[in-house]
Amino acid sequence: MTTARARGLGVEIRRLRKDAGLRLEELAAVCGWSRATFGRIESGEKVPTGIEIAIILGALGIRGSERKRLLELAHDAHRTHWWEVGRPGLPSQLVSLLDFEQRAAKITDVALGFVPGLLQTADYARAVMRNGVLDEEVVESRVSLRMGRQRVLTRAKPVVLHAFLDESILWRPVGGPRVMAEQLRHVAKVGGHDHITVRVVPYSAGVHHALHGNSLILEFARQRPIVHLEHRRAGLFLDDPDEIFPFVESATSVEKKALSPAESAELILTRAEAMEESHDR
Repeated sequence: MTTARARGLGVEIRRLRKDAGLRLEELAAVCGWSRATFGRIESGEKVPTGIEIAIILGALGIRGSERKRLLELAHDAHRTHWWEVGRPGLPSQLVSLLDFEQRAAKITDVALGFVPGLLQTADYARAVMRNGVLDEEVVESRVSLRMGRQRVLTRAKPVVLHAFLDESILWRPVGGPRVMAEQLRHVAKVGGHDHITVRVVPYSAGVHHALHGNSLILEFARQRPIVHLEHRRAGLFLDDPDEIFPFVESATSVEKKALSPAESAELILTRAEAMEESHDR
């Protein structure tokens, strides 16, 4: 059975192959396999055995701690979730998330604390990341990466995005009133695109499922959905249908309590004006 971890391993192998400047069929030939077999490994449909992953890593010249990490990832690839604490540099789990976003047909982001990453402005993202006690150089690198991630919304065949924001997000002046006002106007603007829906869950909705935490649901054309849960520098991928269902059900419940897109845009712009007035004082 394909799992999030297996698909993540496939992402890592594809990245290493491309970094080596090899086409899929070239590396497959070096390893002695067919292009179709290697394609199944990169898509996560086939989990390589210990010997097979060792052959791949040997062909790519991967050694040391990176080799050990990937061997461990392959060993546990049949597990239905994948949890990993971030490390200095670019966490490998983030590499997989980027790939999953690129391949998704639809993304549902239920946000409680911050504007969803795919809708953030650079200044807002910078303010969020500086709060994470990261070095300034790392902050700028991550901001650039986050802006690059947003290309999934502007490409020829963009991903469909449904974003649900708790109203508290609109009141929190992340980066200060000016930065927040620009962020809110940006959210209202992009929410006008046909493939992007932004809806606010108002305070008047009372208790709702999003209060239990953020969730990112990624749906694909040919593979099972994946749910990504993130907390500071740790994250969890869920792939098992029984574990995914409560989050899909929760998103449906939140949708019923959310304002309409038009009402949400009006509230967002009202809060933007209030932030601007606060900045001008």
